[in-house]
Amino acid sequence: MRRPIVPSLPGRLRVTEEYLCLEGEGASLGAPTYLIRLSGCDLRCWWCDSKQSSFFEAEAREITTASLARSALKSGAAWVSLTGGEPLWRGPREMAALKALLRKLKAAGRKVKVESNGRHWLPGLDPLVALWSVAPKWDARRRGAAQRSPAMDFDLDSLRGFAQGPGRQGRLQLKFVITGDAQGAPSPGDLARARGLLKALAPLDRGLPIYLTPAGGLPGADYLQRNRLLNHAVVRQARLWSAWDVRVAPQWHRVLYGDERKK
Repeated sequence: MRRPIVPSLPGRLRVTEEYLCLEGEGASLGAPTYLIRLSGCDLRCWWCDSKQSSFFEAEAREITTASLARSALKSGAAWVSLTGGEPLWRGPREMAALKALLRKLKAAGRKVKVESNGRHWLPGLDPLVALWSVAPKWDARRRGAAQRSPAMDFDLDSLRGFAQGPGRQGRLQLKFVITGDAQGAPSPGDLARARGLLKALAPLDRGLPIYLTPAGGLPGADYLQRNRLLNHAVVRQARLWSAWDVRVAPQWHRVLYGDERKK
């Protein structure tokens, strides 16, 4: 796996885009949010909806933490979301800048959400984060694939760190992106893998919200149809999910705006 690109100067983060929006998913759905999309990711999910940030990084700009904090505070939003790419896949210089930014935002009374694939549990950042949104990944390209691909993989020890820390403090949500076929039917393998991972993380707090959401941008059936069929599948399997606080939910911004950026 390649290494993160190092910013040319300290005190800067590599950012693809930043903008004010309404949060489109999860526990803070609908909340005015200032979103900061960091550049670079350690995974290569074939269905990724932010390849411009995760794969190519051609749009990345180096921005100081002071500038990012000013923009976030000027927006007036109570929430600031750090997403990517993968926000926690940073070299030492950039990680120091990220920590400095989180400190500034917390000191100003902002609630920070960090979106992550869960491969990098960093306890030193935890006191600065109001909500961790962790979306474990696995190789779902080949139906019934037995082997995990390094390009789309999870780290069970790191996931346990999230579950045992913020997960027991009400500051964690887990999200599983469910792929599907051209007709929109959700992958049975994805649903089974999600349940298997939840079992491997036991004991989980009963109140920990678990979101199941269909992958967007896939060929064939439209996004609403994928949501309908995922709803139907989980209702039929309700007994299999009864040990957890599972919620089937779309990315609301995708429902409203499709693949339009900065929404």
